[in-house]
Amino acid sequence: ESINKALLTRLPKNGCLINTARHEVVHEGDILQMFKERPDFSYLSDVAPKNAEEMKKVLGDKYMKRAIFTKKKMGAQTLEANNNAGVAAAKQIVSFFEEGVTRFQLNPF
Repeated sequence: ESINKALLTRLPKNGCLINTARHEVVHEGDILQMFKERPDFSYLSDVAPKNAEEMKKVLGDKYMKRAIFTKKKMGAQTLEANNNAGVAAAKQIVSFFEEGVTRFQLNPF
């Protein structure tokens, strides 16, 4: 949970967090606290949080104005996004084998 209250409180007035990663990246309890403490904060995500029902209760009639979640994961849903991801992965693999580039290596050998 890299996105937590310590980071969220640094958002400017009328700040909006847009999450197109995974719900595990965001501390959902801290998002709820931000809704309670900052009426200017909003959150958009293509992954509904596990505590979405609780957020609805806290936000009331402001729910679809301050918290918006798509019905399904939207990341990399376009042909262009999938093509771009494939090309990027291929280039990384080629650069690893041809030049030994390990810039994107997750686990060292």
